[in-house]
Amino acid sequence: MTARPWSDFVRVGLLFGCLGLLGETANGAAPVKPSPAKPAAATQAAATPAAATPAATEPASATAKSADEAAVRQAGRDYVAALEKGDSKALAEIWTADGTFTDSDGHTYKVRESLQKGGGKSLEARQKLAVSDVSIRFVTPDVAIESGTSATGATSHSAAGKERFTAMWVRKEGQWKIDSLRETRVESPVNTGTESLAALNLFSGEWTAEMNHITIHVKATWNPTKRFLRREFTLSDNAKASTGGSQEIGWDPQSESIHSWTFNNDGSTGEGTWSLEGSVWMTLANRYLPDGRKSSAVHVYQFRDKDTLVWKSIHGRIDGEPSPDFEVVFKRVGTTASK
Repeated sequence: MTARPWSDFVRVGLLFGCLGLLGETANGAAPVKPSPAKPAAATQAAATPAAATPAATEPASATAKSADEAAVRQAGRDYVAALEKGDSKALAEIWTADGTFTDSDGHTYKVRESLQKGGGKSLEARQKLAVSDVSIRFVTPDVAIESGTSATGATSHSAAGKERFTAMWVRKEGQWKIDSLRETRVESPVNTGTESLAALNLFSGEWTAEMNHITIHVKATWNPTKRFLRREFTLSDNAKASTGGSQEIGWDPQSESIHSWTFNNDGSTGEGTWSLEGSVWMTLANRYLPDGRKSSAVHVYQFRDKDTLVWKSIHGRIDGEPSPDFEVVFKRVGTTASK
């Protein structure tokens, strides 16, 4: 068996961090506060009912079971604390001597063995952890099965992820320890960009602007499924249309970003990648002119209010040569943006 990289244990730790949240996530019970450290004998006596009968002949009482569930939750919180401190020794103590972890790719390894091979290096703490669909059941008074879904934030060593997990806790000398953990990757739903596209709604409607004695008119409408915002534009001099074109803005599933494709009446084409930075839209735009030259610019769109749009084109270049920046102020014509 090949030991997994040291950073993998950050991921393991977070899956078990969810166990410390059982009280808050599963049934709304208040978390159990840590108790002061006790000698092993005293801890065992506290965790075992005084008049307990052998597990094989009589199940634990409801009161004892509730106390055991609380103890498992506390063990999970202790695991998170050790992880946040980078305390590999404390982390190892929460696993049994032969405790194993099976990741979502099917690799299984012994946790304590791998931790020892880490040479006592610090662990990288996670910043985010969300747990849902959590349940716990006791197979015997000394064996608990935990299952649920854990979503973890990314670190420098691993990407964010969401897994279904099944963990086995066993009571050893009065202490609850992890004996095995198996996780299964939960495939993320396809990002269709619905929420991102909705933020473009302010652009819909009719707009007009004046620049160097040229009137610019833009009409933006959604397609029936609201997957693309189509902008048709004309530039006219003395009320006579001189040129124009159209632009489609939609979600690009390959880059998982908003993208635009522009087709101008003069034969030039363009495309751009859009992003919302705070309240400002920015587009990294490229355009191919009819003679084959390439132009590029950064387009900045900012709404002063719902009926006033400022468009700035900056850092423009044509065939590598700088081109002037410019600014155009559009005013909405007629009704406001569609809902």
